[in-house]
Amino acid sequence: MVPLLIKTFEGYQKEGYPLWIQRSSHGQHNLIEEHGHDFIEVVYVVHGGGMHKINEEYYEIRAGDVYTILPGESHSYLDVADSGLEIINCLFLPETVRNGLPLEPTQLHSLAYLAPFYDILEHLPKRSRLTSRQSSVVLGLLASMIQEIKLRDTAFETILSHKLIDLLILLSRYHSQRELEETGSKPLSSGHEILIRKVCAFLESNYQYKITGILLAQHFSISQRHLNRVFRQETGTSITSKLQNIRIERAKHMLHETERSIESISLAVGFGDTSFFTRLFARIVGDTPSSFRKQAKNRRIS
Repeated sequence: MVPLLIKTFEGYQKEGYPLWIQRSSHGQHNLIEEHGHDFIEVVYVVHGGGMHKINEEYYEIRAGDVYTILPGESHSYLDVADSGLEIINCLFLPETVRNGLPLEPTQLHSLAYLAPFYDILEHLPKRSRLTSRQSSVVLGLLASMIQEIKLRDTAFETILSHKLIDLLILLSRYHSQRELEETGSKPLSSGHEILIRKVCAFLESNYQYKITGILLAQHFSISQRHLNRVFRQETGTSITSKLQNIRIERAKHMLHETERSIESISLAVGFGDTSFFTRLFARIVGDTPSSFRKQAKNRRIS
């Protein structure tokens, strides 16, 4: 077995770059094999399609996608030869962001793309999808960062570091706007926002296990009653419903990308009862798991 290629930031550091950003194309003659790195990589998709594999998760690529790959994670681009994938990738060490953030609590502590640098890096959003207008703003900022890299003018290191913080603030703003549009819920109040984000991140990372209200309450050092009340108040749904929707989304991916049996998928996403899984899937998706898989295969063939 060929060992995984690990890319490092050391070379950029020696050249005096606080971050590295570039625009690149990947097609038939420039395919990227699966690899990892010791830095964070933020990828903006300019054009193209295919699949983006991050660890064992697969994401369908489309223009306007923003992906975050953490140190120690592996990723690769699949089925991009025909689409001519074009991306802008920004590489940096976690310390570059942390050194630019205020130590005292501010509004930045609650932003989706900045809060993890104060707490748990794994809580960074794995993917965000931008609208056309949002993409234009982000693309303009990325272009200005590329220009700074090319010119290396006076104090370019400071300007780049500040622009990176600006980028993460923008992505946080757009990520929150999309969440609100998808859930139809009101903005989170500042007092509970970090707690709710942590709970949601915990559910996203541990959906395959048995999660109870008591376990969550103990994990976050809060009473179960208060946690349930705050979660529903701030998100408009219950913790149970949130967890079920996360599990169903993972099941949809497995049905689309694997040949695993429905019973196996049911167990893999945290449902011990396949019959309950099938009924819940049909209620949320509007189709049975078997029918959903069949339609997904037909779409691939056509």
